[in-house]
Amino acid sequence: MAETALDAWLLLILFGGAFLDALPGPCLFILGEPFFLMAGHLLHETGSVWPAISVLVGALLADQTGFWIGQRAATPLKRLVWARSGRRRAYRRARQGLQSRLILFVAVSRLLGPVAWITPTLAGSLDVSWLRFSLGSVLGVVIGVGQFILYGWLLAAGVALAGGDLGHWVQAHALSLLIGANLLGLAGIWLWRHVSASGRVTRSGRPYR
Repeated sequence: MAETALDAWLLLILFGGAFLDALPGPCLFILGEPFFLMAGHLLHETGSVWPAISVLVGALLADQTGFWIGQRAATPLKRLVWARSGRRRAYRRARQGLQSRLILFVAVSRLLGPVAWITPTLAGSLDVSWLRFSLGSVLGVVIGVGQFILYGWLLAAGVALAGGDLGHWVQAHALSLLIGANLLGLAGIWLWRHVSASGRVTRSGRPYR
């Protein structure tokens, strides 16, 4: 009974990680890749497809939620975008892509990191076809999330071929590993932004403050 409850909690954590990874706001602090890799590892170790289903459904629902938020908050979103010239240029390019190649644009955005965070909300604010958006979302999630599930499965398979017993240890420390991986990823993002910001200069040759 306790083992079943633990399995349910683990599936819920995987679902929540995949959902928050693409949800506007929490996406800045939650990285989905550790959850996707974990799902692939569990798929290999247990033979159950539920870990993979959990992250796939979580990612899809996050896209749908982002689309809904965009529909409800179109005006404030556009005011935020038009506040800066750089945002306006990026907005025009994204708008053109969504209006001309909606399915492809949404699918590819899932492979482009931060672009995936804003695309559903932007699509909703532009009142594009929900059905075509959803088709692009499904395609992007299957490819974008599916590849990390595959990586996790291959990693577990490689350890098994090497004669290791990593599976039970990973399952016992799953939550700690997920938290640690997210903290490490956030530290890497912060360091990259800090280094990038220190290297940028203005037209006068002076660094940005």
